Amino acid sequence: MDYALTLLRRVKTAAVAAALIGAFASPGQAQTINGTLMEVETGQPISLGLVIMMTENGDSITSAVTNGQGQFTVDAPDPGSFVLVASAFGFKETPAGVFELGPGGEMDVEFRIAAAPMPIDGLIVSLQRPVLQHQLVKNGFVRRYTRGLGAFLTPVMIEESTARSTADLFRGIPGVLLQLPGGGLNAFTGEALRLTGTGQYCTPTIYMDGARMNVEMTRDMPIEVIAPLGMVDAIEIYRRPSEIPIEYGMTASGDVPGGPCGIVVIWTKTR
Repeated sequence: MDYALTLLRRVKTAAVAAALIGAFASPGQAQTINGTLMEVETGQPISLGLVIMMTENGDSITSAVTNGQGQFTVDAPDPGSFVLVASAFGFKETPAGVFELGPGGEMDVEFRIAAAPMPIDGLIVSLQRPVLQHQLVKNGFVRRYTRGLGAFLTPVMIEESTARSTADLFRGIPGVLLQLPGGGLNAFTGEALRLTGTGQYCTPTIYMDGARMNVEMTRDMPIEVIAPLGMVDAIEIYRRPSEIPIEYGMTASGDVPGGPCGIVVIWTKTR
């Protein structure tokens, strides 16, 4: 994975010694990454950027906001392998790592991220983005995104899309079908989701902010009714059982003779 990152790693002598004799390290030692957040093109420091430290499994440990010189420090209570995710107003969210730190280890890095074009009418949403992205790290979205299975719509993708409804976000994604409900009020309020990962179109199980919705209830319910476009922050689509991550792995939709259907996970801005 290309993280657009230039690293200047300097593991201090004390950290190396501590890693070699970890059994003798004091329990109160922290593992530290000191860094400078910079723009890729100019090398200028980025102030007020958010840097999140998380485990290799995607669990958030701590975060820091860069100072006027773009500098930050993040500490982990235990040794291990760590990933950094940086974001700033007007810049692309960028992950970096993995960084290995032994007991008492300390490392210096230069973290470079690229600028992102930003329309004026997206100003307020963009200002909120560091907080929302932090939540997407905590709930495992970033970890699952980097896993490479399934289809994902990130906050930036949704903001930059021309979608006029939630259904529009799903158009053109392979293995996804938008279907008008057969009758009743729902037939006039939008399209329902179907997936084709099992070889035939089936009704996926939908999770809203991590909570599973009843398939019988959502089968003919338009996706716009379930999650209006203005509420949607990010989406995960797993079209076949083999793509489904372990935290959702016991899910099975009830209308597929050939086996379980896939799932759709929707994260909202109001969580």
